[in-house]
Amino acid sequence: MDKKQARFILRSFRPDGADAADSDFAQALHLAAEDRELGDWLALERAQDAAFSQALSRIEIPETLREEILFGLAAERGEVPPLLDGMGRAFMAALGDVRPPESLRADIFAAMSQGKVVKGPFPWFRIGLPLAAAAGLVLAFLVNNGKQVPAQVKIAPVHIEAIEAGFIKTFKALDFSLEKQNADHEVMLSHLREHGLPCPSVDPIPAGLKNVPSLGCRELVIDGKRGSLVCFNRGADGIVHLIIFRREDFSGDVPMDGKPRMDQSGGWAVASWGAADEVFVLVGDTTIERLAALF
Repeated sequence: MDKKQARFILRSFRPDGADAADSDFAQALHLAAEDRELGDWLALERAQDAAFSQALSRIEIPETLREEILFGLAAERGEVPPLLDGMGRAFMAALGDVRPPESLRADIFAAMSQGKVVKGPFPWFRIGLPLAAAAGLVLAFLVNNGKQVPAQVKIAPVHIEAIEAGFIKTFKALDFSLEKQNADHEVMLSHLREHGLPCPSVDPIPAGLKNVPSLGCRELVIDGKRGSLVCFNRGADGIVHLIIFRREDFSGDVPMDGKPRMDQSGGWAVASWGAADEVFVLVGDTTIERLAALF
């Protein structure tokens, strides 16, 4: 065995000595003990392996890692349904409120029992009739107590839990980005106003973030409702995210006295409060105590 072969074998030598009894490893180790150059190389190789092992041991594995890996594998196989656009979300939200008449099943069977067998050339034009009937049923379901839903489908308001989950999903997406990047808070708020996004007339930024530079902002769409997202860079203390939704688009109760309600959502700390026309949610990958100290 020459030094080249010994190096090739010793690159896979396990640090715990489990391979020492193997004849190939034993021969390579014996050669490293006799050859100074090979011995110095092996010492450096094992030192690098030990440093790499220590670095790996300090990494905290996210609680959602398993789900994210399975989601990625499913996406590669084409088993993940495409994300809905605004119109798709609106339509699905409308269908969620559909309440079919109690007699619908009996009416369908009654109509089927009265059908007639068509003789002669097949009437191809009738293929479209079931599709038209299905469309008619959907439109009929959008009638509630005799009052037809307006042509513009009304989307149900969002809850605080949906805002938290929607933000985390958007932020962790591989294609996450900010539409406007600037350290000046007023530049961020002006961008939101210009694009018709929720932006309060009063300053919603907590006292602890007044002198913290902003990273940027973007639109945040959750369950068909348009919200605003502004991110702040606190350096070693991490990034916090201010979410703003219009009060009319929000469902639920939040404190109105300026004192936020503090919650924990997985590894995220969440503060929520409200004003006359807006609802604010501050989210950070930190502890509740550290997030509360910003107010």
